[in-house]
Amino acid sequence: MMLSEEEKETVIQFDESGTTATVYTASWNVARSFKRAGYQPVKKTKGAWWFEIPVGAFTIQGSKQTTTIG
Repeated sequence: MMLSEEEKETVIQFDESGTTATVYTASWNVARSFKRAGYQPVKKTKGAWWFEIPVGAFTIQGSKQTTTIG
């Protein structure tokens, strides 16, 4: 089953008291980026990956600003 571009979502979940973010992605490009950075999925199903990433290990870039988390 092929997903449309809109269905290839990525969800980052964390709270301010924790040190780990859970990242769910249905995007092969995002999963490949995490794998290249040295992270292995904690769960994998057909077409979906879950990663646990230290909160301070990534940044969120937008068109107007970049935010470093942690």
